[in-house]
Amino acid sequence: MGHARSYVSFDILRRVLQDYFGFPIHYVMNITDIDDKIIKRARTRYLIQQYRKSQMQWDQVYEDLTRALEHHTQAIAATTDPDKRKMMLAEVEKVKNAADALKAATEGEAVEKQEELLKCAEGVLGEWLDQQKGKEVTDNSIFSELPRHYEEEFNKDMEALNVMEADVVTRVSEYVPQIVDYVAKIIENGYAYEANNSVYFDVAKFDAEPNHYYAKLVPEAYGNQAALEEGEGTLSAASAQEKRSPNDFALWKASKPGEPAWPSPWGPGRPGWHIECSAMASEIFGESIDIHTGGVDLKFPHHDNELAQAEAYFNNDHWVRYFLHTGHLHIDGCKMSKSLKNFITIKQALAENSPALLRISFLLHSWKDTLDYSSNTMEGSRQYYKMITEFSLNVQDLVRRAGLSSTQWAGPEVALQEAFNAARVGVHKALCDNIDTRTALDSIRDLLTESNKYMNSHSQVNSQLLVNINCYIWKLMKMFGVPHGDKSSSGGQGQEKVVGVAEVVGNIREQLRQWSRDKELEVGELRGRLLGLCDTIRDELLPPLGIRLEDREAGAPSIKVVDPGELMAEICAKKEQEEVRRQEKARKKAEQEAKQQQQKQEQAVPPINPKEMFHTSEYSQWDANGLPTHDAEGKEITKSQSKKLAKLMEAQRKKFEKWQQQQNS
Repeated sequence: MGHARSYVSFDILRRVLQDYFGFPIHYVMNITDIDDKIIKRARTRYLIQQYRKSQMQWDQVYEDLTRALEHHTQAIAATTDPDKRKMMLAEVEKVKNAADALKAATEGEAVEKQEELLKCAEGVLGEWLDQQKGKEVTDNSIFSELPRHYEEEFNKDMEALNVMEADVVTRVSEYVPQIVDYVAKIIENGYAYEANNSVYFDVAKFDAEPNHYYAKLVPEAYGNQAALEEGEGTLSAASAQEKRSPNDFALWKASKPGEPAWPSPWGPGRPGWHIECSAMASEIFGESIDIHTGGVDLKFPHHDNELAQAEAYFNNDHWVRYFLHTGHLHIDGCKMSKSLKNFITIKQALAENSPALLRISFLLHSWKDTLDYSSNTMEGSRQYYKMITEFSLNVQDLVRRAGLSSTQWAGPEVALQEAFNAARVGVHKALCDNIDTRTALDSIRDLLTESNKYMNSHSQVNSQLLVNINCYIWKLMKMFGVPHGDKSSSGGQGQEKVVGVAEVVGNIREQLRQWSRDKELEVGELRGRLLGLCDTIRDELLPPLGIRLEDREAGAPSIKVVDPGELMAEICAKKEQEEVRRQEKARKKAEQEAKQQQQKQEQAVPPINPKEMFHTSEYSQWDANGLPTHDAEGKEITKSQSKKLAKLMEAQRKKFEKWQQQQNS
């Protein structure tokens, strides 16, 4: 969902610029399929696969796991990132738990537990195997399989999220010759140097030029070594000795054993991370790009390095006209972290929410601010989407029942038209203001409030005006990329829906025929069956087909065709609420019965006679009514104490007399 944050947000911006403002958009997406993380992941994945195929004896596997855990423990000790450290410790704990489970397993469970142990240990074992045998992995195809797999998964997710395809897709592995030429030109222009078969960008030389300066986007990050090292990659630790300055960064990396390599004038190597986007984008756009997008975390050093490289190549200061950076995505108020296990995949999000709801959640927040993915966020999206879809369904139902009418035009219609005009102005101003979709949707909300008031307050309405409003809203939603309508209403699936409705009608008809033939069926029982059948049609038979019936006080019911999944989820939620109410009612009933039972038990035991209630060791003398006159030591009771005791006795007398009356009755 962190990727969705950027790609859905930029899809919305693209659609608004293209379909609302009318700008021609040429959209290019770069795919990084060569970098340190990919190389390391592909290598460990391959080594694990080979290890499994080797079918080692389990004594050897245990020995290898012991060594792998020792190596992992050393890596943990050297790790300063608290999140990463927590994740690594959790990996060790998982392996130990799986090993304990294997030791305790019966002979019949051993194979299954061995497989579980190997699966849990892949991360720990893979790191150790990479240290032992990583240098032996030389086949470039091994490093291409992993990014291809995830590119396919990414494309499926983007399609599911209704993200438009890019006009051009570039992959680093397909542009290596162009990247080599690009690096050579930067060296020729005097802004890069070769060192030990690698090439580095000379930040100080570039920054010293009067028409250039480094770290345009985040000047305060200049010299941030932690960020620079992360940008250089996990496999580039030894490069520090080769650089003229710690601020310099790699344009071309000499490949070490166990890394993919391509020919270059400086020897076999691979591109640095930052140069990839600069070279590929320049190949498509030339010396200037109108808009460059990315997550806010890429500002420094990645985007600042991209700018420096490209401006050094073209010797200009306008390679990018505008940078647009999306805000972070948080999960339930917390930054996503693998160690906290609070990240969520796009597939998981789509299993819980429709693409329309996810898109609405993005529209209800500014693209440049942090977006919190939580149940509250999605509930807000659900309510907004329901508001616009219900309005659309109500307008369709109105036209179906009463037809299209434009004859009614008086004060209420004038007021609604003014609200419509104001909403259009509000939407336009919001989209002109940094594509502020949140404020635009607020204007739509206000318009729908007025429209619903109009529909609910007048028996005769101008349905054409309502249709105009509905068309405008859904034209906007389509422009924003919000999917709408039941996809099964077209083609063969539409025919299946018609057949499904016909089956419902046929089955109901057969039930009615059977009941009409039953001579022993009495009128009262028949009436009950008919009412039950009516509810079954509405609540069970039609919803799976995406048809909602809503009973009206007079006349035929409202018929609304909606998304079956949304409708079934709505019915499930309603049933859950009814179950909660039923349980609450049962709880209150049980409490009431328990209270009544307690009262009965209290009534069965006679309360103490008020004349005897104070005959205890606390007192030594009493008057004729049983009220104490002296305490246990023989001291006379004070007047104030006597009044309090008299009040208590009077209350007990009433309770005693009430019990006597209940017994008599």
